[in-house]
Amino acid sequence: MTDPSMLSLAVIRFLGYGMATHPDEDSARLVDEFGTETASKLEPDVRQLLDELNNLKPDWSAHTLVTAGAWAKEEMRRSHPELNKGALDALEWAFTWWWR
Repeated sequence: MTDPSMLSLAVIRFLGYGMATHPDEDSARLVDEFGTETASKLEPDVRQLLDELNNLKPDWSAHTLVTAGAWAKEEMRRSHPELNKGALDALEWAFTWWWR
């Protein structure tokens, strides 16, 4: 099992949360942060989280972009309580960017 704090940081770095103006999936940031070997183990887990996030389908008759982002964040929190606030914020950021 991947260390939750490392996975959370990997989500943040992979998306560029706090560094980029919009989500930008970049494996090189994982390598820079963790080294090649650890990055290669973390990236599939990060991509799996992003796939799960991408498969969430909000009820657009009940949500705005902002409330859908909060809903998606809560869905991911429920499914992945091991993720920290920063990772969940990064996932919400990516979700709202994808749907904008």
